[in-house]
Amino acid sequence: MRILQTFTAPPEPCPYLAGERWRLQYERLGELYPDEYDARLENGWFKYGHHLQRPACESCRECQSMRVPVDEFQPNRAQRRVLAKNADLEVRFVSPPPVDHARVLLHNHYRASQIVERGWPFLGWDLETYRHEFAACPLTMTEISVWEGRRLRAVVLADVAEESVAGVTHYYDPVLRERSIGLFVMLQTFELARQLQKKWLYLGYYVPDSPTMGYKIQFRPAELRTWDGEWQRIER
Repeated sequence: MRILQTFTAPPEPCPYLAGERWRLQYERLGELYPDEYDARLENGWFKYGHHLQRPACESCRECQSMRVPVDEFQPNRAQRRVLAKNADLEVRFVSPPPVDHARVLLHNHYRASQIVERGWPFLGWDLETYRHEFAACPLTMTEISVWEGRRLRAVVLADVAEESVAGVTHYYDPVLRERSIGLFVMLQTFELARQLQKKWLYLGYYVPDSPTMGYKIQFRPAELRTWDGEWQRIER
């Protein structure tokens, strides 16, 4: 591993919990190897683009790293219904992630929809920004894409470490929200982890009362990392 810079950003409004402020600690990466990333995931870090990051909030302790033991996870009844509802869609696994206008347009369309629903800041990316964040990274990523005929409908981007898969981000066509397309594509990360025979699927941070991060509790059994560094198991 080669760290080019370490810094902690100033506090800003939390995107997950109204009324809270968050602060992130960053390490800008030069090099990162799969076994090294496993160790960082174990310690509560996640990679996004060319940085490792983790919360360094001064008061709130709601963000908890979450991981699921791949060989123990089985979809619950609601998740099985979502899988069946979308069985007509094609799922593709590709590494490294492709970069093209279809993906950038879908990404921006999804982000625009979240402005209305969640109050997210709009990130209007172009091809070069998308390539920099997802394709030209220190650790090779895998793309999971969902297709309806020739039309791209959803994407998950994931990092593959030596013992684990870590979901990074996902986006989808809001038109298919009634089909729970977001949940459907997230469930495909478990299939990727199974195919690669990984021990853990890391799902980023679980925030209990967050409208955007609280959904992750449905993926159980799981483990949550407390702020004192212990992993605690939650059952189905």
